[in-house]
Amino acid sequence: MTHMIKGANAPVPAVPLRVAVGRQSVPGAPTVSAAALLLDAAGAVRGDADIVFSHRPVHPSGAVRHVGTGQGAGQLAEWLEVDLLGVEPDVQRVLIVGSCADGTFGQVPGLYAQVSTFDATVVAQYAVTDATAETAFVLGELYRRDGAWRFRAVGQGYEDGLAGLTKDVGGSGAVTAVSPPAPVAPSASPTAPAASGPVPLGAVGKVSPGPGPSSDAAPYSASPVPPVSAPAGFVPAHVPGTPPVGASVEAPSWAADFFTFEPRVYRGKGAKSITVDLPFPPDGEPVILEARTEEYRFISVKIPGREDDVFLSDLPDHYGRNLMVPNRKGGPLTLKVRNSGAWQLTVLPLSAALPLDFGTITGSGHEVFVRTGPAAELKVRAEDPHKGWFQMHYHWGDTPGDLRRPAKRIVYEWNGRRVREKVALPSGPLLVTIDKSRHQWELTLGAAAPDEPARGARKGWLR
Repeated sequence: MTHMIKGANAPVPAVPLRVAVGRQSVPGAPTVSAAALLLDAAGAVRGDADIVFSHRPVHPSGAVRHVGTGQGAGQLAEWLEVDLLGVEPDVQRVLIVGSCADGTFGQVPGLYAQVSTFDATVVAQYAVTDATAETAFVLGELYRRDGAWRFRAVGQGYEDGLAGLTKDVGGSGAVTAVSPPAPVAPSASPTAPAASGPVPLGAVGKVSPGPGPSSDAAPYSASPVPPVSAPAGFVPAHVPGTPPVGASVEAPSWAADFFTFEPRVYRGKGAKSITVDLPFPPDGEPVILEARTEEYRFISVKIPGREDDVFLSDLPDHYGRNLMVPNRKGGPLTLKVRNSGAWQLTVLPLSAALPLDFGTITGSGHEVFVRTGPAAELKVRAEDPHKGWFQMHYHWGDTPGDLRRPAKRIVYEWNGRRVREKVALPSGPLLVTIDKSRHQWELTLGAAAPDEPARGARKGWLR
């Protein structure tokens, strides 16, 4: 399986594929609908028939279908089927799009796109971590390159919804996010799509980080996502970070008690103090602080009165996420930010930690993961030509408050040009953090060694 970051691409086999637009099944979260847009060499649809979604579920060629919704292991997904061998020669790209009618993508937990073969082998996975005010999102695209097919993690958002996006590529714009109909049975290929003049894909309504006044994400109210059955004839593929579908799911003992809130986004330039006006509970668990910079990578984020910075780092890809521990007394939190250019900070609940599952994931800089599975061995590979610090911890406990401080440091390199480590992780739930790093890193999780101690043997480290 290939876990991808934004902008990355990977080859996919030229066979019939299933593509999931998925998210965590959380009551009250906005509903996400999936669509596929077939684009020609000019980056345009040839007509509205090239837009496949729940109310137009089969492309005239029969090569692309919207097949319904699947549910399992705490996940919801709308599924598309793309037969790459049947895609017409004029079609150069197939955009994988999500739309959100009753909220924004910043309010959608665990948004991802997953590409798998019909035997449920996952060939590409892209998790979105930077959504804010968008109501339509191009998660990825299948595209032709040198006679083969590849998948690219796009991660481009639009504030004016699916109608605006489809109009931008030459459609009529008469497309809205809707609940999926019943699964579509196979049928003979209808006639060819109607033609219309090509309109290149532009950036109408595109959301891009930039300097501006500090702002909080607006609260929302949405109806719970109703439970739905999987489309007939397939089993949803395994979603990284969750047990296989049908397996018993044991929620983390502390997860139900997490402090929940909508992401808060703050933008500025240079030195500035901001107030995170949230009612943090006393002795509460940490939250996630995501930092983005533009031309200058170095950023300092400090809570007044504390010796250690939340961030004091070069961000190798202008991006990083770290744990931030609220004040013991609870209540709002003040942050002092220093950066020579434009920056954006996003405060996220701990539930936004990236899942760490068996397989390989790559990235850079600071990051926060959650591990819910059995004991495992983690292989760490990291590179930094500047020989910077590289440090990883895990946090572990029986209550949210136990997670405020690390249970154990598992990797520490003060002169870490090349990091090569194998470390043992106890059974979850636990948080794993990369909290000192300007490295490009690769993490590979595998089965634990036979003599790995059980969780109970390590509990004393928390006291």
